Amino acid sequence: MRKTPAIGLQVVAPFLRSNALCQARLIDFDTGSSILTDQHMGWLRQTMRTMKAKSVYRIRLIGYASKLDDPDKNWHLSFARIDNTLKFMQTVDHNAMDRTETFRPLGEAAYMAGSDDNSPDYRAVEVHVFVGMVPPPPAQIVPSPRPLPAMPGGPRYTDWQVASPGGIFVGAGPGGGFNIFVVKNVKTKEERAYISPCGGAGASLNLPGLKFLGTVIRNILTGAQYGDMNYTSVSTKLPVTWAELQDCLVRVSGIGAGMGRGKAAAIVTFTASAVYQRSSSGNPLKLPGGDLFQFKTSGKDWQLGIGASVAAGPLIRVDQW
Repeated sequence: MRKTPAIGLQVVAPFLRSNALCQARLIDFDTGSSILTDQHMGWLRQTMRTMKAKSVYRIRLIGYASKLDDPDKNWHLSFARIDNTLKFMQTVDHNAMDRTETFRPLGEAAYMAGSDDNSPDYRAVEVHVFVGMVPPPPAQIVPSPRPLPAMPGGPRYTDWQVASPGGIFVGAGPGGGFNIFVVKNVKTKEERAYISPCGGAGASLNLPGLKFLGTVIRNILTGAQYGDMNYTSVSTKLPVTWAELQDCLVRVSGIGAGMGRGKAAAIVTFTASAVYQRSSSGNPLKLPGGDLFQFKTSGKDWQLGIGASVAAGPLIRVDQW
């Protein structure tokens, strides 16, 4: 239900002059709204179908708002209107986002009027789509970089700390066991503990009692908190989320033989199966992450077992401890 009654013609000639092949001013967005009307979508759909047949085209978008409400909200409203316009164009041709050269929200600053003015001409988005060489924008429009789409998965970090307070490996050749890792986020100070069931020399490991094992490990970690659990600072080569870090395969190489604290010496490598990264055009792509980081541990942790030169396994999070 609209707040403001619709006018008859919502796609009109643009205010800004250009030699764009397709150009229009999409007016009469509802008051306070960034939702495209049927007339807007019809013109955009026809325009983008025309552009899909062209080898090269460039898009110029300028967003507007009327004088109602405060200037800051109106700026964000004009941004939302051009953002929705570009997203709709992208549904018709997936190249639209990469071919946008001007993405400019003007808010209510584009015209002079009283604070109660709610002109449909300024509840608007102006669209110019060029083929071939694109002329400089008009003097009254200052180009601004197109905002990059958000990376999926939430906050991303590069600075971490990892403690490896222990593990067990059994087998003189093929064998299996587990390692314990505690990961701390340097920025948020959040800590998460993991079991890494591992198999060495081609062996696989199935631990049916992981829940019971988790209880044992929680007890170990609770004790370690009051002891001398040591963290190693690491930096991931790519910014990652907790989920991407947790999906890593952990490889432990060069474990020393023997039993007892201080007998282990190992190189630990966290390898990511997939990490969201930006393409050359700035769009998120899920790509192999490779080795995120590697660290050495020796003399400060404990390890039981023999004959394990290389052991690898996934990370399984231990419940809150």
